[in-house]
Amino acid sequence: MYGRLWNLITKYMDNSHAVSVFLPVMIVGWTIAGVAAGLAVCLITGTAVINVLADLVCAGGYAGLILGLFGGAFFLFRREV
Repeated sequence: MYGRLWNLITKYMDNSHAVSVFLPVMIVGWTIAGVAAGLAVCLITGTAVINVLADLVCAGGYAGLILGLFGGAFFLFRREV
């Protein structure tokens, strides 16, 4: 997934500018995925979303930070070496 997104971005811009687009897209994408997964669990278990809204936003933020930022940075580091 990281490689396909990188190839799509570098198809339209050079590598020096692609990093500035790649990392924010990864952060936003993983944040949305984390919140969506939490919402799916809430809907399956029947939990009221308003009661766990802070937990959903926090989990989405951690997913964006860990998987998006750090995962994207490790991908770029491995790609450059």
